[in-house]
Amino acid sequence: MTPSLVRQLQSDPRLSRYLPKIVYILSSGAAKGFCHVGMLAALEARGIKPDLVVGTSAGSLIGAIYCHFGNTVDLIGRIREVIASAEFSSFERKYFGERTPIDGEARRGFRHFFSSLADGLRMRVHVGMSIFTSSMIAENDVSALYERMFEGVSGDTLKFPFAAVAVDLSAGASSVFTDIRGFHGSSISHSIEGPEGLMRAVMASCAIPLVFPVVEIGGHAFVDGSVMANLPIREARALLPNQSLLLAAFDVQPPVPRFEDKLSSLELALRLLDLATRSKHYVDRELADIVFMPLDADFPWSSFSEYANFIDLGRAYMTEKRLDAFEDAFAQKCLAESGKDANRIRAAFASARIRRLMRGNRSE
Repeated sequence: MTPSLVRQLQSDPRLSRYLPKIVYILSSGAAKGFCHVGMLAALEARGIKPDLVVGTSAGSLIGAIYCHFGNTVDLIGRIREVIASAEFSSFERKYFGERTPIDGEARRGFRHFFSSLADGLRMRVHVGMSIFTSSMIAENDVSALYERMFEGVSGDTLKFPFAAVAVDLSAGASSVFTDIRGFHGSSISHSIEGPEGLMRAVMASCAIPLVFPVVEIGGHAFVDGSVMANLPIREARALLPNQSLLLAAFDVQPPVPRFEDKLSSLELALRLLDLATRSKHYVDRELADIVFMPLDADFPWSSFSEYANFIDLGRAYMTEKRLDAFEDAFAQKCLAESGKDANRIRAAFASARIRRLMRGNRSE
């Protein structure tokens, strides 16, 4: 089997100085984030691996476990184990009730969940705590689930560099947690430290306002990164300044869902939050070199039990044409870098070599 174009370019030592770093940027999306797994698997099947993974919310969770294992087979295995675990069963039963498979009735589970939250508020259950901690779900329930997911996983076990994006409520800005060696943190960026540092960073990135508890790290309160960086392309670029990058955005943001019924106050608040984040999301999307958008319809954000269907959606979306487009974008970046080489003879040789490999790839 002929190696992929990316692998051919990467395996040629004469072209090493022109290779861009491959950066995967994984968007938020709750259960829809499982689509990331299918898209990653398709790229992996071509032998393509990232030099950095940056995720927000669900994208940070998938990205962290993927970087730990270094492959999607074991990632899917860990997801399957967690979904089948007693911790998840208890969590789902307590907060989401009966689940309905993906069948086009996307808003059913969504509305069930928020209706139950609204009922809880009307009954004044934990009202004071929810106001001050943004927590509609108990912290110990969340922690039990994350501890199961991150069993044996820490910043020291990552096979690919990783960063999770959250929002620092104190600073009022997006904040990046990363394991990049030699990276010096600033007021809005932090190194992942300690055995639970990675898990806490991902919990912060996934802390949906009004639903999950805020996460305290270093005396600061953090919430879901999607509030300010739903597709953290700027944050990814800042982690590798002055370097040639291929920024691949994995965007599982669905079209704006329609609501035919009246919205409760909580539903309205979350819908406004969603709409407010979309404008920056659309602008950030334009900064990527290539964008993958597998969803053309909305699904319940809490459909975690349907992970296999979401993985299949992501995998099916990554057609040969889209994979070829990724490889072509990588080759074009190589060409652009070769054009900057002050050694014109070396640049001419590299350019000819890259073009020859591109022609060979297209003729197959």
